[in-house]
Parts: sequence; structure tokens; C-alpha cells
Amino acid sequence: MKLNVVIARKIFSVFNGSQIMTRNMREPATPIFGWVARTLMQNGNARVAASSVQQLHILKTDSVCEVGAGSGLSLLEIVKYTSKEVYAVEISKAFRRQLRALRLAKNVSIIKNDASNLKNEISDNTIDKLLGVNLVYFLNPLNIYVDEFYRILKPGAMGLFACKFEKIQGFDDTVAPNKSEALVIAALVDCGFETTSEYIDLGDANSRYTAIKFYKPFD
Repeated sequence: MKLNVVIARKIFSVFNGSQIMTRNMREPATPIFGWVARTLMQNGNARVAASSVQQLHILKTDSVCEVGAGSGLSLLEIVKYTSKEVYAVEISKAFRRQLRALRLAKNVSIIKNDASNLKNEISDNTIDKLLGVNLVYFLNPLNIYVDEFYRILKPGAMGLFACKFEKIQGFDDTVAPNKSEALVIAALVDCGFETTSEYIDLGDANSRYTAIKFYKPFD
């Protein structure tokens, strides 16, 4: 294991559950805790990112929105499959710098808005696939975000939340209130989505996740 990962894990173990650590897991911002968050995400999410994109079954003609694009682990997979519009929604300034440094194709738009309001960036009924990896815990109030995802998805389109619920139980509740699969599914169903979920084990502790898939019904 790389030394930077060892150090990041040690710092995280000491401050896990604190509001400042949880805030930085949502949006890496402060020098030390932001570095810890970015290091752990980069190290722990690579296999989950690739797997969750595969779960979406993206077609070449699909428009895709990734909410919480982070350093681009999933985004680099998404652009392999589609030549249509790809929206990378990311509130962290540090992560947006990393995304721009990837020099992605012109069909990729990096959006700094909070995902609760994308009206000026994404029109109604235009997205075929939506992805959020280790994201849903932080969406508060959850119903506002889910309503916005419903707005931008086409009828018949699907979204996927890749969630490591067992890993985030110690997070500060005021920053990460959505800590259960049942709560997330209930919010999706209340909005009008059809849902399924599957626990996926890729072979190690950092690569086990729940894939919550949600589908917008045809009118």
C-alpha cells in the first residue's frame, strides 16, 4: 500500500465522524482533510466506478449525467461508450481542476452547480443515464435532488446510485443524513421512480457496494 494512502487512512480513522471530515468527504475543500478525502476516494473508488458504469449499459447514443464526478474515475469510463453529451456535475473546486486537467472531449461539460438545480444547464427530459458514486448520502434534502433527477431524465431512462452504506455509518448526520438503502429507495419511489437494488462484491472491502437503479416510467 502506498505511503500516502496509509497516512490518509490514519488521519481519517482519527477524525471519522467529525463534521469537518464528513464535509470534506462531501466536498474536499480544506488543505489537510481535503487531501485525505481526495486520496481515499481515488484509492477506494476505482473498481466501483468502473463497475457502476458497466451497470448502466451506456449506448453510443446516450446522453449521460454524472453527479459528483470527483476526480473523473467514472467519467473516464463513461466517455468510452458515448459520443453524445456528457455532463459532469461537481461542486468541489479542487475536483473541477482535476477534471479539466484530464482534457476530455468536447462533448463533456463540467458543471459547478449544486445538483439540486440544474435548470440552466440541463433541459427537461434530455438525459438517458445518470450516475452518482458515493454521492447520495450527502444530498439534503434528498427529495429536492431526486425531483431534479426526475426532471432531467427522459421517460424510460435510468439512473444508478453506487453506495457503500456500511462504510459511512460513522459520518456526521448533519452532513450525511442518507445512510440507509431503504431511505433512499423510499425517496425515489415517492418521486415516481421504479427501483431495483443489488449488492455487488468485487472481491475486497473497498469494492463492495449497493447498486440502486431507478427508472423513470414512460408517460
